[in-house]
Formats: sequence, structure tokens, C-alpha cells
Amino acid sequence: MPKQLIFKNIFFLLIGLFILNILIGLYLSVKGNKSFNASSINYVIQDKEMATKLSDRSTIDYISEAKEMINIFEKYNFSIDSFIKDQSSNLIIFSSLPKDFMEIQPVNERKDLFINTLLPIAFIENLKILDDRKKILDWWDQSNGETYLREFWPNWLFNLSDKYNYEGSNVGELLMRVDIVPLSITLAQAAIESGWGTSRYLREGNALYGQYTYDKETGIQPRDRDKGKKFFVKKFLNLSESTQSYLKNINTHNAYRKLRQERGKLRMNGESLTGLSLAKYLENYSERKGEYVKDLIQIIRTNNFMKFDRAEGLIN
Repeated sequence: MPKQLIFKNIFFLLIGLFILNILIGLYLSVKGNKSFNASSINYVIQDKEMATKLSDRSTIDYISEAKEMINIFEKYNFSIDSFIKDQSSNLIIFSSLPKDFMEIQPVNERKDLFINTLLPIAFIENLKILDDRKKILDWWDQSNGETYLREFWPNWLFNLSDKYNYEGSNVGELLMRVDIVPLSITLAQAAIESGWGTSRYLREGNALYGQYTYDKETGIQPRDRDKGKKFFVKKFLNLSESTQSYLKNINTHNAYRKLRQERGKLRMNGESLTGLSLAKYLENYSERKGEYVKDLIQIIRTNNFMKFDRAEGLIN
């Protein structure tokens, strides 16, 4: 057999072995991740001092059961009490609730896990808003409070105004939108809208706050939707994205303009932002109007959610 033919056969053999090796690797990878894709959720441990910045060194880990989630909170000393007393330097961010969340008994333990899961997420997303607010205030202070036409704004301020759906030139009006929603309200609304973490929309689409969409590709159709209605409940990739969307809704939608105005007055007067002082301006969040507000205030009071409004880092 000619040497050229031998070398050619060896070359093709090596190429074939290389491709086979890749295919085997892909098969094993898919096989190994089959159970992960079906039931696993990811989580990240965040240092409280660097809460708004996900470090490149942050490790993403995975769990699949509620028992594992509870163990993670215990391992890193995160609880409602440790958060309130500022005794834990760790914030644990889970992407979703586990599939067996509804099996947790007693109910009070399930509610505690729901709050433990949502609390660090709501805290971090509010801190991000405060970072935006501080950047605007620092720039305004350096400008001696002068009013600039929008075309003279720096690029980063343009980007922030777009982020908060603001098209005007009044920095003061922009700041009305760039502010926190008290944790007591955030937690209470999540409890109402998701049935303390038991709703189908939360299980299927990380929908904590019952926000609507008219895009069926990004929403879940309610089973009891009235004939002729075309809305869906918006779904999200994770709980953080759901919370971001909720906060933006409160900070930009015209339905909550009165809440933002009252919040601005409290800021101007140097008063604390609390759920009990702002909850009454959320009657437009539900068709139940005043009854919804009553339920919201009752949940805040009954569960003593007021204590979360004094969290270190979010106090005025």
C-alpha cells in the first residue's frame, strides 16, 4: 500500500476518533444534567458589603429540595432575626422556589422560608435603586443644583432616565422615580399576589407580583380568565428579575404617581419611608381597590413587616 494512502487513512482515523470523543462528551454532559434541568435551582452567596455587585468569583451552586434550601440558610447564618440585627454578612440569592415548597409543614415554617428567600432579593434590588439615586444626587450636588436642559445631560444620566421611563429634563422629577419601595410593602404584596409562594404563576414562571402582559410568549394564561380578555400573567427567568420588574412598575407607572409624590414629600421632610405610610396609595394595584389596601396593611401589621423598613442600608 502506498505511503500516501496509509497516511491518509491514519489522518481520517484520527479525525473520526476526535469527533467521536466530542460526541461522547456531549452525551455524558446532557445525561449528567438531565435531572438538573428538571428540578434544580441555583443560588449565589453575596457579601452584604458588596450586595449590588455580583463578583466574578461568586460561585453558583444548585439545590433541588426545600430541605436543602433550609440547610443553606442555616449554614450561612441567614434568618429574619440575623438580617434585622445585621448579624449576617451573607445574602443568599435563590433563582426560584423548590418544587416541593408546598409540601413544607407546618405552614408557618413555609412562610418563614418564603420570607427568607425573598428578603435578600428585595433588599439587593432596592440597594441598586439607591445606588442610581446617589449617583444622580452626587452629580446634581456637584452642579450646584443648577437646572440643565436634557441635551446637556451626561450619557449615563440619559441611560438612567431611560431605565426609569422618564423623558423630561427635571432632575427632581427623575429622582421621584428613583427611590426604594419599603421592604414591608414589597414582602406583603408578594405574599398576597403569590399566596405566600403557592400560586401556579410563581411555580411555573417565578411570578411573584401578578404583573400582566399581553404577549402570550412571555406570559401564563389564567385558567379563570373572562371570555374576551386577552391578558396573561407575566413570567420571569428568576425571582430577582420578577422583583426588578415589580419595583420598576411602582416607580414608573402612572397608576402609582401619588405614591411617588408622597414618598418624595417624606424625603423632603427627612422622614422615614415606611410601608404603613405608603400602602394606601396602592389601591390601583388591584380591582379590589380599598379592600386590597386593607389586606395589604393587615399583612404588614399582622406579620410585623414594619421591622424590615429599618434595615441597615435602606434607612434614610
